[in-house]
Amino acid sequence: MRAAVANAFERPFRGAGIDFAQIPQGDSDEAFDARREMAARMLRDRRSPRQDFDGAPRAVAAGAEFELPPSRSVSSIFHPALMGPGARMLIGGTEDVGFDEMADAWAAATPGNPEMIEHIRAAQRDAALAGDDLSAQFPLAHGLPGLIRAVQEADSQRLCTAVRDCTKANSALTMLLAYAGHEPEILRTLMTDEMWDQWVRVGYAPVLGIGGEAAVAMSVILHLLMPEWAEGLERYQILMDALLIQPAAV
Repeated sequence: MRAAVANAFERPFRGAGIDFAQIPQGDSDEAFDARREMAARMLRDRRSPRQDFDGAPRAVAAGAEFELPPSRSVSSIFHPALMGPGARMLIGGTEDVGFDEMADAWAAATPGNPEMIEHIRAAQRDAALAGDDLSAQFPLAHGLPGLIRAVQEADSQRLCTAVRDCTKANSALTMLLAYAGHEPEILRTLMTDEMWDQWVRVGYAPVLGIGGEAAVAMSVILHLLMPEWAEGLERYQILMDALLIQPAAV
């Protein structure tokens, strides 16, 4: 199972010519430039992004004059302003992308929500004054190699629990999104919960194959690295189970 999760996560990147074992480490100019070139190559070779599971339903709801809860994060994780810094963070971790650069990218991707960006900047300032490094707590602090290392070093029982919970949640959400076309109130309920932003938009894909496997693998990694996220997914599962048994969702 450990190898299967790691392979599912690595496979889409290998298709873009990224070999995790070949990512140079260290803070030398040569290593930094090599990681930057790999990130640029990943963007050149990337396929069209998967569906935006926030923007697409919001557009449909707006056309139908159906109100949905406001987004609590950037408008789209596939916004062009985020792709460059995001790719470099995947390859080299947070040390290759400064906080100010990332905050500027978030601001460019979310021009209509300056309050959220200022909240992010304020949290960083407060942490710095307290001597804390928020970047070190981020799942991508050490890039893709760090994520794979988390899978390789995970306790076997803990890994099995993460795979089970993430697979079950993925299946439940796929069914609910199909029902939501006829019962839009389901979508409103799903979006009201913070896990819509923390999981659905960044770690869910309804399709089978490489994309879907990688999405589940990414969720497994978040489950392993972030206990609070895992607790949130467990709570969200209870919500989804309740929606699935409602007569309107059948």
